[in-house]
Amino acid sequence: MTAGAAVYAWLATDLRPFTLPALAATLLGGGLAVVFGATVLPDRVPRRSPPRHRGVWAGLAAALGLWELSSFLQHPRAEHPTLSSLTNTVFESHPARTLGLLVWLAAGAALSRRVTPSPTRTGRALLLMAWLWLGWHTFVRGSYL
Repeated sequence: MTAGAAVYAWLATDLRPFTLPALAATLLGGGLAVVFGATVLPDRVPRRSPPRHRGVWAGLAAALGLWELSSFLQHPRAEHPTLSSLTNTVFESHPARTLGLLVWLAAGAALSRRVTPSPTRTGRALLLMAWLWLGWHTFVRGSYL
């Protein structure tokens, strides 16, 4: 299974960005990772986290969003890099993109594991949508080729 995922990631990250094949490969791999996590991986029992942890994650997400927005509005881009331009630099090499896609797929499988007792569906749906957006933004929109 791991070798198959590695071959898939290698081939998928060799596709040209901003194309339908790159989009299809990212969505197909992401969909399979979510199905794998929801059906094959064992259920997990969540630890009760204090509400302050949720606030920390929300604060981190807000800070990253504000950084992206402020960097996007400022010029020149070389002096004010967005998160997108930073990830393009990280993923310039094919092996780095492959490893990044494998980590993204593993994160999707882990995020989609069944949780008992069931958490709110809205929170899980938002988390998986953010995960899918991250994959699209990084592996379909990336301008590293």
